[in-house]
Amino acid sequence: MLLRSNRLFSFTQYVAWQPPTDVYETEDGLVVQVEIAGMRDGNLQVSLENRLLVISGVREDPAAERRAYNQMEIRSGEFRIELEIPIPVDARGIEAHYEDGFLRVILKRPAAVRVSLSE
Repeated sequence: MLLRSNRLFSFTQYVAWQPPTDVYETEDGLVVQVEIAGMRDGNLQVSLENRLLVISGVREDPAAERRAYNQMEIRSGEFRIELEIPIPVDARGIEAHYEDGFLRVILKRPAAVRVSLSE
């Protein structure tokens, strides 16, 4: 906080919020499931670079005008999740599906490479 001329100024750093996220392994790879109801097409981004999966987006506040809330627990605005993927995955085989308030990102293991021995 900074005090100038008997006025109190408060500076806060913006931090994107994180929705609840589950990560679990299957025989085929890894599934990341994010509980993020109320999303619209184009408001979600999924990217994978090296082993860092980034899921981000914006959940709009359904009310355009300000309300006088008695209780407010449903977050809106920008969110961001960064996950380090613990297993090798095929970056070309990523699938993402949004349904019933859940985003499911499916990361498949790379196909086995067969090596033939030459005599």
